[in-house]
Amino acid sequence: SLAAAAAAVAVPAAAVEQGRGAMNATRVRHLENALGLFDQMRKKETPFLPLDLFLRRYFQAHRFLDGADRAWVAEKTYELYRWRGLLDHVSTPPHNWVNRMRTFFTSDRWRSQTQNPNLPHHVRCSFPKELFARMEGSLGTKAAREVCDVLNEPAMTFLRVNTARIPRDKVFSFLSARSVPVEKTLNSKMGLLLASKQKLLELPEYKLGYFEIQDESSQLIAQQVDAKPGELAMDFCAGSGGKTLAIAPKMLNKGHVFMHDNRDMKLFEAKKRLRRAGIANYTLLPPMHPLLPKLRGRMDWVLVDAPCSQTGALRRNPDMKWAYSDERLWQWVAQQREIFEAALKYVKDGGKIVYATCSTLDEENAQQVRFFCEKFGLYLSHPPLHALPQTKGMDGFFCATMERR
Repeated sequence: SLAAAAAAVAVPAAAVEQGRGAMNATRVRHLENALGLFDQMRKKETPFLPLDLFLRRYFQAHRFLDGADRAWVAEKTYELYRWRGLLDHVSTPPHNWVNRMRTFFTSDRWRSQTQNPNLPHHVRCSFPKELFARMEGSLGTKAAREVCDVLNEPAMTFLRVNTARIPRDKVFSFLSARSVPVEKTLNSKMGLLLASKQKLLELPEYKLGYFEIQDESSQLIAQQVDAKPGELAMDFCAGSGGKTLAIAPKMLNKGHVFMHDNRDMKLFEAKKRLRRAGIANYTLLPPMHPLLPKLRGRMDWVLVDAPCSQTGALRRNPDMKWAYSDERLWQWVAQQREIFEAALKYVKDGGKIVYATCSTLDEENAQQVRFFCEKFGLYLSHPPLHALPQTKGMDGFFCATMERR
């Protein structure tokens, strides 16, 4: 049985330290269980839940697991998903999680295959062949390999300080005084980088709305929306409000931010975050809201943080690389064009629209901006921002600001 095979995996390495503590039968059982359940869910659900949200739900359903057990299971789940392709290459068939776990835990010898020059590049860096070829087309072979290696690292934790309430230096001092290892980010003037994950949500500074967890790349995208006090801005794919939380403080609760998303529940998650941050000048606009038609042609700023392949942020959800296909890429491209056209209707004459993705692929970035400019008579306000994912740093992203001719 799967459970018996998983227990057998634990025997040769039971006394070995694996990340946050030693491996034991309980941890291995929940690791295999989580991996199996996630695979089953991915086959049934569309759109499917990303790995981070799945694990959150899994741990809510298994509350008896303590913090150390949860950290171990989460860390190993992520690592097994990152290295699934290479583990399949070196493991004996059939390709399933029991065999991958056996190879992963028995020894570290499989890791040496990342340096094997006789293996194809996509196998060495454990990426699907189709996705690696697409990244190679956008970046070149050397850069694509480097990016894939970075995307196989654990994700870093960034904070964005609510500068309307408190200066970044003060939060830096608070966290340092509590022995939280923290650094100031180089690119975002509102950001802090944590050297290791902490129980941040229990800190009084978090409960007071002094900071939020947000990648530096997302902070830089939001900073492109330079909405002034008294102006009107719309976050067109607002989700649970991460970008709005970064845009609104500069407006000093004057003017207004309109948050639109097709997912009602995501929008209503934002309410609590906005209240904690002390932001009052916002309106939630779920689909079919009666205010939507009245706002056309009135926005100074519109942000389109478009759904995409997420190839710049695969550290956070490595399962997404195994869901990639060129067919899905063209679906994203079509969806991005549809969303952009809908969002553009809200921009007033002299207003600006910001298009952003967390993708590394030209098809979703530069090629889309060329298409938008040609089709809608737009021009770039300034050269686009484009960063590849950085080792022990921020995720990859693309961001372009456009206005009408």
